[in-house]
Amino acid sequence: MVPLEGITVIDLTSVVAGPLATQILAQQGARVWKVEPPEGDRSRFLGAVASPAFSSTHVALNADKQSIAIDLGCPDGIAMLRRLVPEADLLIHNFRPGVMERMGLGVDALHALRQDLVIARISGFGPEGPMSAVRAYDPIVQAEAGMATWTSDGPILAPQWMCDKNAGLYAAQAATAALFARERSGKGAVIDISMLEAAIAYGWIDLHGDLAFPDSPSHMPDIGSVYRPWATRDGWIVVVMLSQDEFEGWARAIEATDLLENPLFADMIKRFLNWNELRASCAPHIARLSTEEAVRRLAEEGVPCGVVNRSGSLPDHVQVAHDQFVTVTHHPQAGRVRRTRPVARFDGARCELDSHAPRVGEHSHSVLQAVGLSPAEISAAFESGAMHAPGEKN
Repeated sequence: MVPLEGITVIDLTSVVAGPLATQILAQQGARVWKVEPPEGDRSRFLGAVASPAFSSTHVALNADKQSIAIDLGCPDGIAMLRRLVPEADLLIHNFRPGVMERMGLGVDALHALRQDLVIARISGFGPEGPMSAVRAYDPIVQAEAGMATWTSDGPILAPQWMCDKNAGLYAAQAATAALFARERSGKGAVIDISMLEAAIAYGWIDLHGDLAFPDSPSHMPDIGSVYRPWATRDGWIVVVMLSQDEFEGWARAIEATDLLENPLFADMIKRFLNWNELRASCAPHIARLSTEEAVRRLAEEGVPCGVVNRSGSLPDHVQVAHDQFVTVTHHPQAGRVRRTRPVARFDGARCELDSHAPRVGEHSHSVLQAVGLSPAEISAAFESGAMHAPGEKN
């Protein structure tokens, strides 16, 4: 099953949030035309770099797409983009508010080219308001959204592009919902995804739980403290013991059954409120066990636990290896590339496209041919500098 087969997407996004959204669509069968500037998407130079313009970030986010290099800084480039729009079902961009309008490609102009076009816009802080024009990168949004972990040394941000990826997931879901609605109504739609709003919504369930009941003195437990890993004799594990049965199993597994008689730990609420005391009591017991023995004992007691793995061990993880989720492919420029397979399975199978991340402008000629430009028009586009082919700038 290839659910988005027949859907064409114009991808004007860069870096992480938008490219993740369109990668998901591509993995589910959509034809994605990734429009890049002549020098390429900035993600090509972000992360580990195996060869020029092929970084770990780029190959992770842009496989299964067709790259078209268009200079949108010149009128001829914008004219070329306008030729693509009637052939597309979805156009997605992450320009700051007002940029598309200045190019003559605002919502009304795009819908004049294709009335039922779905338009998705990802921005840092939304389409309007006092921060709408502020440039946004993931750490900035993390900070503004209250996602920092506060320590005695000050705030610490998550060491990953959490807000970018979260916004990309919201955008992919909203885009498919709009395409589904179009099948019923025949009408296009305009979707706006704010990274700030997506981040706050993401954290509302747990991180910002104290805001749920403004008239109640009840507080969420400090999840950052509760979810801290436990040190074993030779490694680290994570344990979750929410129910009474799980707590009792934990106490038996680490041979600390005296915990069950302590009134501070009599129920889940009291354990959360007195977590620092619980941790101080348990840490010496778990530290005497090896990781293997601790996991075995906890499993026998029905207590959920997991080993804290490092990145390098993931390809050999027992479940990951069983599912063959991490694969190695050969890229014509970057050489061997390790990548993950599509996450979603449809009827038990993944949509396997097995194409590589493209060179800048690798598909410029073929896409222009596909939308009906004549050989003379294509030649003129390249001669004017509006379009670029591989090797011209990269």
